[in-house]
Amino acid sequence: MSSGNFIQSANETAIDFKKIVDTLECPIYITDSSGVTEYINQAYLRENPIIDADAILGRTIDDIIKEGKYFKHAITTEVLKQKKEAMAFFVHHLLPEKMAFVSGMPVLDEENKIEHVVSILYAESFFQKLHAKFNYPIYSFDSYHDLLGKKRLPAPPPFDNLIGISKSMEELKRIMLRVARTDATILIRGESGTGKEVIAENIQRLSSRAGRPFIKLNCSAIPTALIEGELFGYEKGAFTGATSSRAGFFEQANGGTIFLDEIGDLPFEAQAKLLRVLQQKEIVRLGGTKPIGLNIRIIAATNSDLDKKIAEKQFRADLFYRLSLIPIHLPPLRERTSDIPILIEYFLHKFDAVYNRIIRFTPQTLKTLVDYPWPGNIRELENIIEYLYICSEENFITEEMISPLLNKNNHLSCTDSIDDELFDFCAKQMQDNKSLADIMSSVERTVLMLAVEKYKTTYLIAAALGVSQPTIVRKLQSLGIGRRRSSHDTEPVCYQG
Repeated sequence: MSSGNFIQSANETAIDFKKIVDTLECPIYITDSSGVTEYINQAYLRENPIIDADAILGRTIDDIIKEGKYFKHAITTEVLKQKKEAMAFFVHHLLPEKMAFVSGMPVLDEENKIEHVVSILYAESFFQKLHAKFNYPIYSFDSYHDLLGKKRLPAPPPFDNLIGISKSMEELKRIMLRVARTDATILIRGESGTGKEVIAENIQRLSSRAGRPFIKLNCSAIPTALIEGELFGYEKGAFTGATSSRAGFFEQANGGTIFLDEIGDLPFEAQAKLLRVLQQKEIVRLGGTKPIGLNIRIIAATNSDLDKKIAEKQFRADLFYRLSLIPIHLPPLRERTSDIPILIEYFLHKFDAVYNRIIRFTPQTLKTLVDYPWPGNIRELENIIEYLYICSEENFITEEMISPLLNKNNHLSCTDSIDDELFDFCAKQMQDNKSLADIMSSVERTVLMLAVEKYKTTYLIAAALGVSQPTIVRKLQSLGIGRRRSSHDTEPVCYQG
């Protein structure tokens, strides 16, 4: 027999329909006759991870659509308008990978008036299960997506992680395709964070040297006293501590490509030897006499104003001309704003997978991001998006939430000289009532881990930080930063954080 909205068994024990609906695999969305959201089952929330149930329940479909936050179309409106069952294929306006066939059915009362509307989503995963179980033929949902005239932006083959459709980026890709087939020396110039290393990696991958050594070297990361030994290698006994011979970066890159990042910071004395390498295609190890022939391609990059450095006698003009046989200029992000939405979409999908969650931006927030000048370029954009995945509890990022991240410098007042990230870190430590000793210990650990990543050996770390090598070893051990030894016990100890 029935009792209100429940069907009861003979012993009058009511069935928990909510529990039953929540066990169903199909996403279900229920409204009343006015389109007011009454219930969303757990499968719907799993299929639409951006949905905030508390922000949906009790609101009308029209109101939610008008807000444009969670969805812009709903089969419920068609059912209420036509007063009968309706079906459609929908693509989420913010999550283009979320596509589904949607069926909406009216639930009628005794007078055949609509009492509720039940919407059921059939996502691609549903049909894949049918195929796996019954060998049911299915077509990719992308084909329906294309029929709607909403083709997703394709990946930019043959390039890897080089995102952009602006005129400057398209021209850059054409240049890269032409120069990749040659062994010409390339100089990439652009502001910090514009992606110079990505350009170098793509050129290497598209060249005939793909699969051969690709050695990356940050010229600003090696102390002046050690630069020649690191670049050209050394023979046993060449200097105190040289207990065995070692191949330098140029030798390690033989047959492939060497990427000299921050070439503008290369010490002036080492520039003459680099010029010799470019002219004669050979090196001589420190302490050695035998020339070693090289078959390498050199790609250099800098964010420095080399013209100014040449005028100030800090960079050799003859080296500049040798390096810039093929000059490539990377425009800053503020000069290619049409690429910002595409980059945002790329990073969102990247971090969706990394952090197993989804966040998205409201239309006004997207406009704010496009209008922002991005002094740190793509790196700053990526860092802010990743920060939101880690620290934000919200799935939707509003303009109010993003603005403080874009305008941190406006809130530093008397601490303007303090680095933004260090300021934020210390402020968080103080909020957690950490002592000065604890804060300083955390900062020291962070510095040493960065140094380990940048310099690799304790000798290089010590030289860069201006302390003795035993001091570095002792601090790394006391802070619990793991270590590994080379195959020779007499070699410098390398640490990995």
